[in-house]
Amino acid sequence: MEAKGLSRRAVLGGLAASPFLWSCVASAANETLSVVSDGTFTLPVASLSRGRDVKDIRDALTRAGQPIDEARTYLNISVLKRGDDIILFDCGAGQNFVPGAGHLMEALSAAQIKPEQVKHVLFTHAHPDHLWGALDDFNAPAFPNAQFHLSQSEYDFWHSKDIWAQLPEDRQSFAAGAQRILKELTPVLKLFKPGAEIVSGILSTPTPGHTPGHVSYEVKVGSEIVTVIGDALTHPILSFEYPDWAGGFDHDGTRAGTTRKSLLDQLAAGKRKLIAYHLPNQGQGRVEKVGAGYRFVAGS
Repeated sequence: MEAKGLSRRAVLGGLAASPFLWSCVASAANETLSVVSDGTFTLPVASLSRGRDVKDIRDALTRAGQPIDEARTYLNISVLKRGDDIILFDCGAGQNFVPGAGHLMEALSAAQIKPEQVKHVLFTHAHPDHLWGALDDFNAPAFPNAQFHLSQSEYDFWHSKDIWAQLPEDRQSFAAGAQRILKELTPVLKLFKPGAEIVSGILSTPTPGHTPGHVSYEVKVGSEIVTVIGDALTHPILSFEYPDWAGGFDHDGTRAGTTRKSLLDQLAAGKRKLIAYHLPNQGQGRVEKVGAGYRFVAGS
């Protein structure tokens, strides 16, 4: 199945992408929803799907005309500007995760946004590349005037007594980092149950599987609703054409697959714009139903 609107050139174009990328998704009177980049990094293709033979992954990528040795992943942070107030959806990896990430502050500066303007940070989940940018070099909130929001079920997962037993050894640092950062955010951290309206015009929706408490957000901009989906869909081919395949970083691959199929159906039926944290084209696009599967159509 060919990915309409998503060429090999488009995927590889991110190699030279500026960390100061700013792209408008939707706008109305006095408000704009845009995307900035926290950077990019590469992963071996074997890590794209847990429990799947690497030959299956490479065959799927070959059919789509994509590289079969490394995959570039993008860190797309949605920014809602309402008057002088700024709302962020996730806040990047910070400086201590992987090379290539941690450019959010530079990107916001290039967009003439000061950290003090940020009033809310809404987390989709607490993986390092979404959470670790919440603190500055002094372990203080990087956005000093912001309220931070995380689903209760996500918080409970990272603080569960058996969290270490639930994670493979190479992800033990994810839990240690989540606990440390959420502890520092405690005075400005607000927990919510999925389904709640977090800020006026922003509805949280449960999209579990990637992590137990993962949520997406339906963001109303004027008369338009854009879905910010975090890591519910993480790859422009595999997540759409093979939604049953467990993602390489899905905590519960079966549940994540069920979530993906439901979300893909909803987005395709509603022809709604999406912003995904790790997809190319600044994560912007739509979903099309193609036979029994789906395709990502890049574009604002």
